[in-house]
Amino acid sequence: MTSSYPPPSVRKLRVYAFDPQTASTLGSIGYAYATVALPWEESWEEPLDVGPVNEYLEVIDVDPASGQFYEAVNLNDPHLLAQDGLTPTEGNPQFHQQMVFAVAMKVIRLFERALGRKIIWAPRWENRRYVPVKRLRVYPHALREANAYYSREKRALLFGYFRSANASAGASWIFTALSHDIIAHETTHAVLDGLHRRYAEATGVDSLAFHEAFADIVALFSHFTLSEAVYAHIQDKGGALETHASVLSGLASQFAAGTTGRQSLRQYVGSAPDPDLLAKTTECHDRGAILVAAVFDAFLTIYAKRTEDLLRIGGVERGQGKRLDADLAARLTREAVKSADHVLRMCIRALDYMPPVDVKFSEFLRGIITADNDLVPNDTYNYRIAFTEAFRRRGILVEECLSMSPENLLWESPEQMLDKNPLEIDDIEEIDLDLVPHYSRDAIIESSEQNRRKVWNWLVQPDPKQPKIDRRWEEALGVYFVMPKGRESIFESWDGGPAVEVHSVRTTRRSGPDGQDVRQLVIEVTQRRRGYLDADVQAKVDAGGRKPKPDFIFRGGATLIIDLRENRLRYIMRKRIDDAQRLSDQRDLLLQPDGFGFTYLTAGPGQRVVEPFAMAHRGQ
Repeated sequence: MTSSYPPPSVRKLRVYAFDPQTASTLGSIGYAYATVALPWEESWEEPLDVGPVNEYLEVIDVDPASGQFYEAVNLNDPHLLAQDGLTPTEGNPQFHQQMVFAVAMKVIRLFERALGRKIIWAPRWENRRYVPVKRLRVYPHALREANAYYSREKRALLFGYFRSANASAGASWIFTALSHDIIAHETTHAVLDGLHRRYAEATGVDSLAFHEAFADIVALFSHFTLSEAVYAHIQDKGGALETHASVLSGLASQFAAGTTGRQSLRQYVGSAPDPDLLAKTTECHDRGAILVAAVFDAFLTIYAKRTEDLLRIGGVERGQGKRLDADLAARLTREAVKSADHVLRMCIRALDYMPPVDVKFSEFLRGIITADNDLVPNDTYNYRIAFTEAFRRRGILVEECLSMSPENLLWESPEQMLDKNPLEIDDIEEIDLDLVPHYSRDAIIESSEQNRRKVWNWLVQPDPKQPKIDRRWEEALGVYFVMPKGRESIFESWDGGPAVEVHSVRTTRRSGPDGQDVRQLVIEVTQRRRGYLDADVQAKVDAGGRKPKPDFIFRGGATLIIDLRENRLRYIMRKRIDDAQRLSDQRDLLLQPDGFGFTYLTAGPGQRVVEPFAMAHRGQ
């Protein structure tokens, strides 16, 4: 039925700001609840259906442990529309559905705003081809255990619930689907997997740790969208954010209380920077926590710099303990919220400026600096220096750069990387890419797949007029388009040559603070190589010997960033497929029974493990 009235601009849904425990404590009841405002569905989008179900998500509330299938919530019911959805409560499964939907959509919108495009989920690999996944499924009561994880096999978010005997949890049953932090964390895993599918593989000591760290970064900085909670903390602590642990600086307090009895699952205030700690830490959550701490340190520095004049004008010393004037506290709150938003967007934009495989913490820093420099050339508040200083203090160094100054951390241009035979992309128009903006996600998914195939043909198939492969592109991307003579056993073949995969072709449009309009084409190319845990076997296969079933997969590839305004290749972030040191490092990692490789090799050598997050999240 059509309406003669204009639609509302937003759909408001009530949620727990943190978790039910915060809502049962007198000191935090003032900021225990929040209202998520999601953009109302546009005419070109699919309408919200019962479930809730929309273009991105499909909430399915089946409880395998009890055999229950709970009735789905209808967020279009007039009574719910009139009161911003259901009242937050632990005992109503329909509110659980509303909570996971609202927070997951909030995270998706955060990513889309920073990236300048729609989010697309990782496709499935079926019958030797990729099948697009339209919707991510969300199960609020999937597991009766203290766990929640993103399932790569099901392309779904699975939330658990469990009974706790710890009185400090404030409840006998704890639902991970009611934790704002846990929902944001798991949704980020799904979004990141859609952007970089190979980051969930145990290729290096930073690989799975980065996944965990980035999910924590999004969950942590989501706290600072809750201005009531930020205001209460700033008012109580005299404007200081860095000296007192709180719900703002910790994650999943109720889950932690119900499992380990700790105040929070991870806390990012109170640990002094130790530059030697990173080299001694291998467990994925502990190692990832160091990266999160570095980003949070940068935020605290930025917030302090942005507010020192306000405190000086108000005649207040930060953190002196007395309550602030209400107007001053409100101004400090706005600066904290704005600073957190800037930092989170810097981190998200960096995802387009990173290699497609074997991610390193140092490459994340370079991505942050380069992406921000492209969009905001004039770093008025010295955000980039704050990041480099914070990373250096936590021992995250960029060894291939001369120094840790922001200008030295920028990714090299192709001209700097390839001083001989610089690449030209004048023929990009000949690829006939679909660069017209699409608004429907179905059209975006279809266009992305067509562009991916066209780029593959452009790179791999020789031009009929010029039948020789341009070897400069092999050198630039760190992959092979033709078989290296005598080394045919190294690669999986495709049409007589090594299999090269164009993972994705994405267009972006971002606006800077001074009216900058940055339009880019981001292309990811990868290649796989047989890897063996026995170095002698590896050497024999690489020399052209017989090729037994591999023990693991070693990958190389590159991310290309093309400026669409000038049709100019701006950056190539590559990992060479013939990098002997990386291959050796990955082998050593997988041979460590207490390293990340254990998670991936439990199914047996050479077998594909599709749920890396299930084990990593259990008990965390």
